[in-house]
Amino acid sequence: MRALFLSFFIGGLVLGVVSMIAGIDREQRRGRWVRYLNLPTLGTGAVLFGIVGYPLAKYTSLQAGALLAIAAVAALAGGIAMVAVIAGWAVPSAARDIPDERYLLQGHLARVTRPLDGSHGGEIAFELEGRRQIATATSLDGTSIAVDAEVVIERVENGVAYVERWATIAKQLELPS
Repeated sequence: MRALFLSFFIGGLVLGVVSMIAGIDREQRRGRWVRYLNLPTLGTGAVLFGIVGYPLAKYTSLQAGALLAIAAVAALAGGIAMVAVIAGWAVPSAARDIPDERYLLQGHLARVTRPLDGSHGGEIAFELEGRRQIATATSLDGTSIAVDAEVVIERVENGVAYVERWATIAKQLELPS
């Protein structure tokens, strides 16, 4: 019995790690029950089944049926608690999180198509969702940027993209030798 509980514990940990790496695909969660039977919930149940069952099997003289029943109740309670946390805290919190529209393109690479100088805005082109986009742009620090220079979008305000040279950012990212 101890091997069974230990394997459920390890399997639950593996499910937890897989769910952290892979995430939960919202498109696959269409039915009412499917949305509750996901990797984090199953992982929680398996871990609790193992955590409760292993010490009971090792340190008590309960029969196998009683061990399984107690561990199963603990796993079910943990799964219900996980669903309550997700439904009561995580989902409403994520729904309230409104992204700042100015920073949706932050870090996006673009190429200057009309020169940017300190006093007048120029133009950049970039690809977004497979389509070429054109935007009015100005330099973040007010310096001039020539045509064909690679730039990175910092933010977009009132239809104007504020950009910085990619070479400047790449230099900042270099690790000291």
